[in-house]
Amino acid sequence: MMSSEVIKEAVAQDVTGGFAALATAFIQESLSHMVPWLIASAAVIVCDLCFGIRKSMMMKEEVRFSKAIRRTMGKMVTYFAFVCMVCMVEVAASSEYGIDKWACLLVCGIEFCSIVSNILKPKGYSLNVKAIVAAVLGRVLGGNKKEYENVIEKMKNEE
Repeated sequence: MMSSEVIKEAVAQDVTGGFAALATAFIQESLSHMVPWLIASAAVIVCDLCFGIRKSMMMKEEVRFSKAIRRTMGKMVTYFAFVCMVCMVEVAASSEYGIDKWACLLVCGIEFCSIVSNILKPKGYSLNVKAIVAAVLGRVLGGNKKEYENVIEKMKNEE
């Protein structure tokens, strides 16, 4: 007969081994979901960096690359953590809801607004995000074209 200590240790090793295998499989599947979204997020963040530098140069502002890179790295950490989290939730939910896709589209949408703003600002225009959200919601709920008029506004000359 085996002693109870030997049985307890064997059970503990089996449980630990099973958990390690499960955790490894979960992380591998999560990573396979994350990689395309992380690449897409990185691409739009780098585009935002390039257009931000372009905007600053066109407006004759001082461009400090260390500050630009530091802000970009901060965005990457925040957005990558968000994408990793939603990908893990998606894998845990058996990939039924597509929240990884919608979360990445949210990140891309935020960065797209920043890119468009960086393009418009040197030309004297600003992007009204509140009007965009109202227009999109209005369109989804059956609004009219009148709601799109305030999306891009002419900036007032500050002298």
